[in-house]
Amino acid sequence: MDIAHIVEESFDELEAELAHMLEGLSAEDLDWKPDQNANSISFLMWHIGRAEDIFVSDYALRQAQIFERRGWAERWGIAVDDTGFGYGREELNAYPNPPLDEIAEYRRQVRSESLAYLKTLSDSDFDIVPPSDHPRRRDYTIGRVWSHLICEIAQHVGQISYIRGLQKGLNQRGSVGDWKWITRDK
Repeated sequence: MDIAHIVEESFDELEAELAHMLEGLSAEDLDWKPDQNANSISFLMWHIGRAEDIFVSDYALRQAQIFERRGWAERWGIAVDDTGFGYGREELNAYPNPPLDEIAEYRRQVRSESLAYLKTLSDSDFDIVPPSDHPRRRDYTIGRVWSHLICEIAQHVGQISYIRGLQKGLNQRGSVGDWKWITRDK
């Protein structure tokens, strides 16, 4: 199995778990925060998309992010360079809570572009270090980008699972049908 396939399989597994965690949640559940200094599930879903968009579009592909290109920033009234990283109470309380179907569509667009790019990479391409003036990414290889994204997404899927557990209790699931968020066509 090549590196790109491992990354794609990791993304598929994380998206399946995420879809499972979202089953049966209401709009109120998605926007609920354990306290005023915590993230909501809606916020985490948006942030996951932003992280992937930044690392793939901006850093690896060196192009404008989908968040800007496709009008999501303007639609939601969120600054183009905003990612949710380092948000404090004020920023969390000002987050506009876009509808989950819109967040899911943004994330689908990001994932589609990510996978299209991933499929162009040979194993040796994962060693390339794109130019960057960002202090924490100066030495990031393309491989490190994908590794970071897998860790970032897994961390936030875990947080979503935890928030859901606080709301619904251990292993309590609702049923809203078969959610197909970002999984690729097989």
